[in-house]
Amino acid sequence: MNMGIYDFTLLTNPLGPSRKARHAMRKALKVVHLYPDRGTPYLRRAVAKRAHVLPENILFGHGSTQLIELLLSGLKPRKVLVPAPLPGYLSRLLPKHGAELVPFPLRGDGQFTLEMTRLLPRLHGVDMLLLPNPHPMTGTVIGPDPLCEIMDRLDGGRAMLVLDEGLIEYAGAASPVERAVGSGNALILRSFSLFHALAGLRLGYALGGRAVIDLISSVIDPGPVGTVAAAGALASLRDRGFERRTAEFLKTEKAYLAGKLSRIRTISVIDTACNFLLAKMEGPVADLQERLLHWHILVEGFEDEEGATYLRLPLRTHPENARLAKALEKIRAGERTV
Repeated sequence: MNMGIYDFTLLTNPLGPSRKARHAMRKALKVVHLYPDRGTPYLRRAVAKRAHVLPENILFGHGSTQLIELLLSGLKPRKVLVPAPLPGYLSRLLPKHGAELVPFPLRGDGQFTLEMTRLLPRLHGVDMLLLPNPHPMTGTVIGPDPLCEIMDRLDGGRAMLVLDEGLIEYAGAASPVERAVGSGNALILRSFSLFHALAGLRLGYALGGRAVIDLISSVIDPGPVGTVAAAGALASLRDRGFERRTAEFLKTEKAYLAGKLSRIRTISVIDTACNFLLAKMEGPVADLQERLLHWHILVEGFEDEEGATYLRLPLRTHPENARLAKALEKIRAGERTV
């Protein structure tokens, strides 16, 4: 019997890196004894072409989380507004760097919308607005128009908008890149860790106006991109078939898991634009996590403002998804017989 851990806290692509990326990384091992090119010209041009920006609008780093940490360390914002529920990595980073968290609860009812009429007045006195888009806990996607409205409101002020688009490839959402590179205080973060499944190589980048990139570069130094990481990222960007295969796999597995869970009367399944479902359930989050741990399954969850419980269920391989569905069915069946 497989007694390994089934980790449903991961948002990485269950298909793993693309075949072309793996091939490129194997080839790059032949020159791994050489120091990497600090400018990363080939990857820089590929990212610039994909994002429709100039190469000088890009700052590479070792993952978007590292870039956020460097921003907090270098810019030293006193108050940071973040939509709640708070992603785990932010709950660790903000206190570490002495930043005061200003939580902004997303509206519940299973939609978790960002209400602009409530958000804009809250920007007064904030040094940084950190918006994950899509949101890694709720899947909330903020459209380009509201984001441009936020940038208009912040332009000329001291507050910075940091837009974390780590999940944007899953959602296929539009990004306000053009507006961001024309802004004096907006930065977009992206990563190769999740959709491209290169989490072990730690590679991400920031997109922003030349003045913003120069400012950030003057206070932080992420260090050069490793040769193997650059090769894998470049090949993955060029592999359009990988995007298609990922979309088809996730669509199939999402339909399968949603179908299984919808048969359990005490679970309400909520679809998201990302690579995960939300399961609205009864009972404390910690209790549900403990019950699933008996099945060797790790999950993350949260409670909304009304106290409703949600489990975030990222799609994994088919056997893993099947085990998760079976575990939840058995747990709920056991509760009904008590």
